[in-house]
Amino acid sequence: MKSLLLPLLCLLYLSATLDAQTLFSREKRDYIWTLGYGNNSPNPIFGGSRISFHTSPPTVSLEPRNMNFEAAASCMSSTSGQLLYYSNGITIDIFLNQTMENGHGINPSPFTNEWAENGIPYPQTLLALPQIGDRYLLFHLPFIYHEEPFNGDILYSDRLYYSKIDMAFNNGNGIVLEKNISVILDTIDQGGKITAVRHANGRDWWVVVAQYNTNHFYRLLVTPDSVYNHGLQTIGQAVPSGLGQAAFSPDGTKYARLNLKWWGFDQYVDIFDFDRCSGEFSNPVQFTYRDSALMGGLAFSENSRFLYVSSFGYVYQYDLQSDSISTSKIVVGFPEELGEGYFLSQLAPNGEIYIGTQGTHSHMHVIHKPNKAGSACNFEYIGLDLPTLNFRTVPNFPYFGLGPQDGSSCDTLNINNPVPHAAFEYTKSDSTMKVDYFDASLFATEWLWDFGDGITSSLRHPVHSYSQSGLFEVCLTASNITGAETICKDIKIDAVTNTNSPDESLLTIKLFPNPAEELVYITIDSPSTISGFTVKLFDFFGRQVLRQPMEAIIRLDVVDFPAGLYLCTIENESEVYWATKLCIR
Repeated sequence: MKSLLLPLLCLLYLSATLDAQTLFSREKRDYIWTLGYGNNSPNPIFGGSRISFHTSPPTVSLEPRNMNFEAAASCMSSTSGQLLYYSNGITIDIFLNQTMENGHGINPSPFTNEWAENGIPYPQTLLALPQIGDRYLLFHLPFIYHEEPFNGDILYSDRLYYSKIDMAFNNGNGIVLEKNISVILDTIDQGGKITAVRHANGRDWWVVVAQYNTNHFYRLLVTPDSVYNHGLQTIGQAVPSGLGQAAFSPDGTKYARLNLKWWGFDQYVDIFDFDRCSGEFSNPVQFTYRDSALMGGLAFSENSRFLYVSSFGYVYQYDLQSDSISTSKIVVGFPEELGEGYFLSQLAPNGEIYIGTQGTHSHMHVIHKPNKAGSACNFEYIGLDLPTLNFRTVPNFPYFGLGPQDGSSCDTLNINNPVPHAAFEYTKSDSTMKVDYFDASLFATEWLWDFGDGITSSLRHPVHSYSQSGLFEVCLTASNITGAETICKDIKIDAVTNTNSPDESLLTIKLFPNPAEELVYITIDSPSTISGFTVKLFDFFGRQVLRQPMEAIIRLDVVDFPAGLYLCTIENESEVYWATKLCIR
């Protein structure tokens, strides 16, 4: 009898232990985006737009509503992705496109009154978070005028508010239980840059905002019953506050902030490591760049390998795995003929990054494969058409796919990550038989690659060179404490065809505008690949009329050239690598 009882007791204990564990699942809180204008104009182009990520590609539709958005936007959906409420910094409205009970009068100030019909015109000044059950929080910033030496009157925030929402009231239509609760009484980084990341326990949240014109950061801990101010941490170097954006990497290990203050001067990028248990920053990295930026934004790839900066005229990719992040910059988005600027960026639940425009337009730009390096990220200018005009608005979301940090000191709530979803992407160079592999798995903490030729690797993003051509089955096993999943792909490696020419698969060269009248731009994402090459321009009779060294961005002044057809080449002493026709009017 005893021999039967012991296994039974062990089985019951194991069952109870498993039942006590809760598996984390990605909530669909960010599956609905609201943007655009209210339907208060007789012209239908001034209306509301809705983007739904329940389908692939996302569904874009016209949304009749009263609320206007002007840069500031936050919305919240249920765990299953049904829209609950949204805000423009003036009011809080529900999915029925009516103002929630007690949803008027957030951010009380004279400036709010001035913009009551339009919405707050500053980005990332709102952030909606789930708290517990049907209870939610909306963090928001008011604005006041302040006179600053050499800059005149500027706007900044002198506090951070939050408001409490309970969607269980009014038959699921919700109520604002309490609003405009001051949690920080201090000047806040211009433009707000409110962002958040899930705590390592898998339930709570860290909310971060920076102090105005400093390197001081407030960290707020959001729990099911309260909001705790963990005070200021000073780290890195002080920067001037300006328009920009902040974000956490999807794996929660890094925080990045962009500040653009003055046109033509240094633009600041700060990157820190972040501890999701303690809320502490470490290992500051700061670098600057200069371009024509008036405003900009940033977003991380879902695999947390790359940081994208949408800097008005350009979109840059930075490799966070590089020993020198600043010098890893690659231009993946370029100035286009429409002349509109790139502004805010947001990682969407489908893994793509959507970039808003600087002004009022009826489209967005899309990075379709942000997990991949260089031009393989597949940036598409005007990658998503909207049914209405939209002014600078991209909703502000945290990343909802990040679970607990299993095994950490603060993994105390018996929440475990689910079995990983294994996925990977790659780019290959046939001229060198080298393949760059990019992990795209979800919830993984360990990786094992089998390249199909007897070689393996445990790196997350390995680079592998094959010694011979052929068809290889490449497998990635992604694992964590809960389990493992394997995915395999057949990859064809071709024999080396030309080792003397640049690797064309790594390059994207663009010339625009064409036809041209004054200035012509030539861009290449990896100029070092064709080091020693030269840009040349020939007229119709074959005479060389211009010569210029190759750089990442070439600007050719053709305003004094006669109208006609020209040939533009990239070449060195032994070969012409690239050529295209250029029409000058």
